[in-house]
Amino acid sequence: MSFRPTGLSSAAKRIRRILDPSYPLCREDVIWVLHFVQKKVALKDPALLDLSKPRLLQNYNSYCEAALLLLGSGNHIHTKNHDIRTCLLEAMHGLPELAEAHSPSQARTVESPASPPTNGIHPTSESEIDPSRGNGIHTPVKEQD
Repeated sequence: MSFRPTGLSSAAKRIRRILDPSYPLCREDVIWVLHFVQKKVALKDPALLDLSKPRLLQNYNSYCEAALLLLGSGNHIHTKNHDIRTCLLEAMHGLPELAEAHSPSQARTVESPASPPTNGIHPTSESEIDPSRGNGIHTPVKEQD
């Protein structure tokens, strides 16, 4: 099987846009991130379960701070863009979608069918390449009784 890139997931695209300093944040963006993190916690995302307790507390602190900044901003969320972005970034620490948003070269991949072998022989679970021949010819594997 070979792998081909499919681009960023929709969550990673939105996270990338929200964290872009040139993008003007709106309340809906902040609420979306807070809800996204809340869903990941509720579903016990394995990436979060791997974090240390101090790191989880830091994520939680940043989550709460972002929520309080949102509540206190009223109609002037743009004045606190940098602070809110920083909190959102810290609240999402450890999530694979955040890593994906930061690293486009690590974009998701999907398996595509392997191209047929050039010698016309398709390996099966009962065969293997005979390394002693060095010619790529498949020889049957004897089953152990």
